[in-house]
Amino acid sequence: MENSILLNSLKKQFFDQFSMLERIIEICPDDLWNKKVSGFVFWQQILHTLVGEHFWLRVEKTEFIEPFKEKNVYPEFEKDPENMLSKDDLKKFCNETKEFVEKWFNEKDDNWLKLPSIINDKWTNLDTIVGQIGHLMYHVGHCDAIFREYNIKGVWNE
Repeated sequence: MENSILLNSLKKQFFDQFSMLERIIEICPDDLWNKKVSGFVFWQQILHTLVGEHFWLRVEKTEFIEPFKEKNVYPEFEKDPENMLSKDDLKKFCNETKEFVEKWFNEKDDNWLKLPSIINDKWTNLDTIVGQIGHLMYHVGHCDAIFREYNIKGVWNE
């Protein structure tokens, strides 16, 4: 697309942050993965972040079916999870999310950013992606802060 300077910048920012989330999954010690820290089971922060991408970056306003719903893992933090998700579960979901977001960005341009979001017509598509970049950054930072509490070199320092 000719007019994609802003869109390409936002895409780069999103995927720079997303790569940190992938790294968090990779380096998280097993003894921390299922531990409740800062109010939530560690992996629940990652799940929450990824589910948010699937909710807000849909291309149609259809009924949202929460991933892993049958496992009662509560990505909106309403309860402690009844079951645990493994690193492999979240690595796979992370890869699916990455593909999902790539498709969301495909064949769009800066003019599209000005249009109303399909999910919330009070927001533009620009508002939506900026919100998701911020949401992603928040949870990457939160996980990174937990790593520091456990003397683990975090992803912001790499």
